[in-house]
Amino acid sequence: MHAKVFQITKQRVDKENTLDENTLTQGDGSYYDYCSEISDETRTEMIDYLVNVLLPKGMFSLIGIDEMVYNGGADEWKAKWVKAIHDKAGEVNTENVLDWIGPTYQLEKELKNPLHTDHHFYLSEDSYQSYAEPSAELMEMVCSLPVGTHLYIGGVIDFHF
Repeated sequence: MHAKVFQITKQRVDKENTLDENTLTQGDGSYYDYCSEISDETRTEMIDYLVNVLLPKGMFSLIGIDEMVYNGGADEWKAKWVKAIHDKAGEVNTENVLDWIGPTYQLEKELKNPLHTDHHFYLSEDSYQSYAEPSAELMEMVCSLPVGTHLYIGGVIDFHF
């Protein structure tokens, strides 16, 4: 399967630190089978998808081809996420706690990936990090932002997993 990795940072990233298809560890022992570059047109489409579909509705506005502004909404989003966590935790019981893809696994997925997406997020501004992360790390960063904060989208790459 294919998904994208979005580099999202608090400062505009210079060219030498922009995520590209060679930044992340790939192949044996890695989450990523391989990474590849995407066209400028696909990048633009994916950034629009990120802001208008993937991220919680209304939380961000796109204000340039690679810049978005945080509009607020973290408290409401966290309340919904906590409810989802409680709902999933409530499904775990002594009969199913060890089921392979049962309620415990569903709870783990909710904790790691509250946006329920295969896309990953690269939050490094200096490109020293060799991995991207599921959506919980992104949302942790977002929930600490003051309203009006600008975020920048650096590299956007495709990956196979």
